[in-house]
Amino acid sequence: MKDLRTFFEDYSKLFPNEIITIDKPADHKWFASAIATKVERAFKPVPVLIFNQLKLADGKLAQSPSVVNLLSSRKRLAWAIGSSYEKFGIDLGIKTRNKIKPQTVSKKDAPVKEVVKKGAEVNLTEYPAIVQHAWDPGPYITAGFLTTFDPDSGIDNCALQRGWIAGEREIRVSLGAHSHNAITLGKFEKNKKDTRAAYWIGHHPAVYLGTELRLGYPESHYESAGGVLGEPFRVTPSETLGDDFLVPADAEVVIEGFFRAGKRLPEGPFGEHLGYFGGQGWNPYMEVTCITHRRKPYWLTILCSHLDEKEGIGGARREASVYDIVKKLVPQVTNIYRPPSCPTHIYIQMKKTKDSQPRHVILAAIASNEGIKHVFVFDDDINIFDESEVLWAIGTRSQWDKDIIVVPNCASAGLDPTCEADMSTRGGIDCTKPAAPAVFEQRTFIPEEVMNQVSLEDYIPKELIPNT
Repeated sequence: MKDLRTFFEDYSKLFPNEIITIDKPADHKWFASAIATKVERAFKPVPVLIFNQLKLADGKLAQSPSVVNLLSSRKRLAWAIGSSYEKFGIDLGIKTRNKIKPQTVSKKDAPVKEVVKKGAEVNLTEYPAIVQHAWDPGPYITAGFLTTFDPDSGIDNCALQRGWIAGEREIRVSLGAHSHNAITLGKFEKNKKDTRAAYWIGHHPAVYLGTELRLGYPESHYESAGGVLGEPFRVTPSETLGDDFLVPADAEVVIEGFFRAGKRLPEGPFGEHLGYFGGQGWNPYMEVTCITHRRKPYWLTILCSHLDEKEGIGGARREASVYDIVKKLVPQVTNIYRPPSCPTHIYIQMKKTKDSQPRHVILAAIASNEGIKHVFVFDDDINIFDESEVLWAIGTRSQWDKDIIVVPNCASAGLDPTCEADMSTRGGIDCTKPAAPAVFEQRTFIPEEVMNQVSLEDYIPKELIPNT
């Protein structure tokens, strides 16, 4: 059985310097976020930080640890699913397709039921959620999967959707106009019914990867989580939402509640993943009825506009789903990468056989996900994980009067400040050589046998060489 705790145990044995415990008190408002930001700038890879004494709004220390940066490293996430840095997106897509049905266990066998609080016992302000940015109105749930069940099929849907802890038993939620949870909410509200929902926080990184992927609607995230985890995802009946509402048995925290039909409250602003503050809006809110958790649960936070979104899980969710769609249309595609330099970009590598293929790739990629704004297609001799090679190929293998595709009036995720009314212009650039046998300049190179024989340590003092 894999969960967050088994991951910490296994990973720390191999990479002990990548999990750092901070025992000195740090304020949950801005200070924890500032510490994490400085660590991000100084360390490569960025370590997991565990704050053992987070100071809350009432001045008391939280009774449970707060975790940041778990999902910020592509290398760490690749290790979690048995993949490599370069093939991470491809392997994640393969594992997602190998779905495994969840396993239902009794409440007494579910670690997440070690502590059960209902009704007036619930006080969300006791938990170590972080205030990340200067304009955020308060602490947010950012690493919690909001889970609903489609009323027609009974299939679960999970998504990382921000939730402002606005009171002891109130969470104001930004669903996103195009999200599947918003569709489910709309179905219930059409019939003037309240929507049952739960947030769950903290699990093995493989579960986060499998659950965060964009699937069809309705399509079970519990099954895709099991596929990436490599074993059935264990679930258990909820406490206040009915026995048919199943929640993760091995999560650290589960928060249960209802969205009241037609009810809205102001939510936001919030510093989002593109590096801008998302504005305030009238959004649904969750009336919390119960919270269950492990003893001393790990409260996980995703730092928005940081490496969680740029380098870690944010890139993974785009790569796996886009690769799967594009590869089916154009089999010549060989790899994919969403660079940390910009969350709206995607790089696609291919072994082109026809000049029309990059255009098909671009159109398929921008149609696959509203979060993708610009697509760049490269030959398979370009290292798409090296920004210098990417820029070189853009500059030397594209003519913008014929190699740029522009598609106006596309759906948008709504977080890009250049968009209007959830509409965006998207496009891509074909940065590939001609497919037909034609004269095209040879790239410069040094014989491989010479490169293999040269060792910097033979020429430069070891203490001056980085990462040795």
